[in-house]
Amino acid sequence: MKKIELKKLLRISDSPHSIALGFSVGVFSAFTPFIGFHTVITLFVVWLVRANYFSSIIGTFIGTPITYPFMWVASMSIGSIFLEGEKLTSNYFKDISIYSWDFLNLIKPFLFPFLFGSIILGSLSAILSYYLVKKLVITYRKRKYTNTKEN
Repeated sequence: MKKIELKKLLRISDSPHSIALGFSVGVFSAFTPFIGFHTVITLFVVWLVRANYFSSIIGTFIGTPITYPFMWVASMSIGSIFLEGEKLTSNYFKDISIYSWDFLNLIKPFLFPFLFGSIILGSLSAILSYYLVKKLVITYRKRKYTNTKEN
């Protein structure tokens, strides 16, 4: 997360719980394989749990083109351990195009392990980020309050 995003997150005028909950929902949705729908998923869940919308959008920024490959490999690996899914090899996709009809049959063995792994990693990351962001917001506000009180 960039420094400016962190500053914006800490300066949101809402309860620390709402800010942290919104952020953690965004982090969770960033781990899901539904690219293009992260924001929609995040905003819907935030609406359901009545968390902060802006912090949830910042939370989705965890998923970037740089971090996605790592998140996906980790999700697939963890999901495969629990669900005994297919192992990815370089030859598996050798002769298949995304435009072929076999593409859907190819991803079926990977879909459930990938989803399961992303739910596990997303949940763990969301829980961790909730407590981290809540602590950061509370600490930031205490420091801001004591600095304002001294002046």
